[in-house]
Amino acid sequence: MTGQCNGRDLLVHLTNTTTKPIYADAWLAADPALHLPRRLISSWLPPGYTRKVPVAVRAADRTKPGTYHLRISSAGTSVDVPVKVSAPPPDAGLMRLATRVTASSARATGPVCAAIDGDPGTIWNDATGKRWPDWWQLDWDRPRRISRVEVVTTAEWGLRDWDVQVAAPDGWVTVRSVRGNTAVRHITRFAPRRAAAVRIVTLAGNAVNDQSRLAEVVIR
Repeated sequence: MTGQCNGRDLLVHLTNTTTKPIYADAWLAADPALHLPRRLISSWLPPGYTRKVPVAVRAADRTKPGTYHLRISSAGTSVDVPVKVSAPPPDAGLMRLATRVTASSARATGPVCAAIDGDPGTIWNDATGKRWPDWWQLDWDRPRRISRVEVVTTAEWGLRDWDVQVAAPDGWVTVRSVRGNTAVRHITRFAPRRAAAVRIVTLAGNAVNDQSRLAEVVIR
């Protein structure tokens, strides 16, 4: 589906079929509608070894549904991979309808999309430990009616203090403040309102090596 966090990973296999170790390179090229986080895969391969490399393939919001193409080239050969792009269904949840997800910073092992991938085992993790505040933000293409924000943090080193903010014509408005939290899951409710973006401003964690950690965010 279209949207920054709605794509899938393409698993690229690099195999050494020789009897000697080699350095293998694979180049990736795609139609302009597709976004690739990398264009080159390079790896040292022992004899008979196969390395599997996941590559996240995404289509920008409002990309026309259809079949696009990605080409992988290595050692003088190329493979064309068709990529089917579809629009989110009308009944998709607010998280799947997000057009953009951003944060004040993110570690390579804790990307912003990890907070809305449906897997509490993955997390968004800021890249500025012990420096507060941090923020994580989700935008839609138009204002949506919302009244509930569920935050799932981690069992250890979870978030303690944060503010839930919504976008307003004159800036960000704090609709709820959470202080002293020790639970893994916390649900914040507020009077229904329409907003085109939600921001979670993190202020403190429950660990010595304080960092922002969001396992899942669910907005309704």
